Amino acid sequence: MRAKHIVLGLLIAVIAVRLFHLATAPGDVQLFTLFLAYTACVYPGAGLSDGQRPWLAIEAAFSALVFLCAWLGLSQSPIWLAAGYGVHGAWDLAHHPRLIRTRIVGWFPPICAVFDFAIAGYVLFRY
Repeated sequence: MRAKHIVLGLLIAVIAVRLFHLATAPGDVQLFTLFLAYTACVYPGAGLSDGQRPWLAIEAAFSALVFLCAWLGLSQSPIWLAAGYGVHGAWDLAHHPRLIRTRIVGWFPPICAVFDFAIAGYVLFRY
């Protein structure tokens, strides 16, 4: 992972936090939840586009796990949101340096991992 990936991931996380907090509570938690659910779709979508059937089931399983964390984060406790972002960050790292083959461009997984881990830490600290 390069320094520019870390800087960009952190910068995007700061921007997201600032934007999400424009909403009044509990809208900010809902935005963190919606974004987590959205990120759960990225890798399965890439898997569908490149037709790698063996990985598609695994991508879908991780997507379901992240989506479950988003739902629990909204319905139970924001700690689940932090867990979901952490799981997604670890899944990003599995896609870099191409442990799991996908059509996602090479710079995306490390930036997304930094973003996910930063948001997970923020959610744990804030909520």
